[in-house]
Order: sequence, then structure tokens, then C-alpha cells
Amino acid sequence: MAGEPATVTYLIAEPFPKALRSIRRILSARHLNVTGGLDIAARTQQKLLIDTAPCVVLFVSPSPLGAALQTDRCAAALAAFHIVVSERGRQTEVHVLRALPDDCLALKPPAAAALNVAHSQILRAIESIGMPAAMGV
Repeated sequence: MAGEPATVTYLIAEPFPKALRSIRRILSARHLNVTGGLDIAARTQQKLLIDTAPCVVLFVSPSPLGAALQTDRCAAALAAFHIVVSERGRQTEVHVLRALPDDCLALKPPAAAALNVAHSQILRAIESIGMPAAMGV
């Protein structure tokens, strides 16, 4: 996996505000809970007085992870997936951190498997409203 980008990137052919609503709606419809978020652009404006393009990090927690997390407390640190949503002209760019490698030794196998399944659910949800970005975007 060396040399691969750390994220899977998608483009949504909608302006940022509409795409953000679409993302929240599709995640919710698939029982992927947006448990919080961080408005990076607003924070940068507030703290540094620098205007940037809209950018939000969504924290997504899949509902069915409870049992897997009980078997491995370390998995709880990885259970809130981070999805970066940012404006890119008239489109919106979405970055999802890549899944855990199959040979991840830091987690017990049931917890790692549950996290990878949840990651796949997130990717399928985003793919239903966007398209994978070309490499180098």
C-alpha cells in the first residue's frame, strides 16, 4: 500500500452547501450517523483572519459497531470516521481516509473487520451521489 494516497477522493457535481446537505442525507439514510463536525474555513477565519474556501470535517459513526468496539477498546479511537468536504469551484470534493490494512495488528480481527465494513458502507454512500476523482486531483 506504499505510494497509495491516504484518502479516497470523490467529486460531487453540486455546489458546496447543496453537496453537504446531500452527504448528510445519504449517510443518515444508510444509518451512518454524523455525530459532529468541524468547520475548518470558519475556524481559520476566526483564529487567523484568513478567508478560505468552505471546508468541513464530518465525524461519522456507523450504528452497528457497538459489539465490535466492546471486544477492542482501541477500536473506539478509530470508530468516528473523518470525512473532509471542501468546495472546489462549482463542485465539491470529498476525502475519506483509506480503510485499515487487512493485516492490521493493532486491533483484534473482529474490530478491524467491523471498521472495514463500516468504511465500505461510507464509500458506497458517497459513491451514490459522487464519482471517484481522477488520480492527482
